[in-house]
Amino acid sequence: MYDAVCRPNEVHELKTTPYDDRVENQENLTLHATHQIVESWIHALRKVLERVAAAIEGRRFDKAAEDCYTVERIWKLIAEVEDVHLMVDPGDFLRLKNQLSVGGETASFCFRSRDLVEVTKVCRDLRHSVPEILGVEVDPKGGPRIQEAAMRLYVAEKVSGAEKLHVLQAMQAIEAAMKRFFFAYKQVLAVVMGSSEANGNRVGVSRDGGDSLTHLFLEPTYFPSLDAAKTFVGYFWDNGNKWV
Repeated sequence: MYDAVCRPNEVHELKTTPYDDRVENQENLTLHATHQIVESWIHALRKVLERVAAAIEGRRFDKAAEDCYTVERIWKLIAEVEDVHLMVDPGDFLRLKNQLSVGGETASFCFRSRDLVEVTKVCRDLRHSVPEILGVEVDPKGGPRIQEAAMRLYVAEKVSGAEKLHVLQAMQAIEAAMKRFFFAYKQVLAVVMGSSEANGNRVGVSRDGGDSLTHLFLEPTYFPSLDAAKTFVGYFWDNGNKWV
């Protein structure tokens, strides 16, 4: 029945791209299909992030944690989709880049997706939800209110605060997955087009890098108060359950 309705030759005719009329390159379809798959998952990612925000606002932290881990998994999935580029023919791919007149900083190709830029910002801004989750206000004088609240949560009996702990951990898991995606994306660029292209065509680039991708995955943690709290909790357990 399926073959009678969806004939293979008709299905294959649907595999077209906006550049078919002027670009003859076997990798054009691969690039276009991969891009469409990634954009579809980014759209799904944005919707899940909206659910995360709504759950936190409604103080449904168990639901927020569940959705946060979904966001983390989608970041990992997008990275796997981008790995499809590792199978393309380098010569054809570089020729396609020229045929499509793709200029600018190669390392920032992914930032041409407005949705990707937006979800990256939303994921980064999850840090602003930490005070609300912990039930404290940010000290205008820069005091360690958030850090102290996190420390109390980490050492407390996990009876009533477990859901808060889970959502905070899930938010940090999102940060890790997102930074891994951008790091992996740069490695894919290097394999497909060479390290010079991946580094923005800068000869003698430093190890620290200077392109937008490198800056993103080398950013300091988005959750410094949680990071500091865990450091002090380590001291707590190392010193006989005493704050020193």
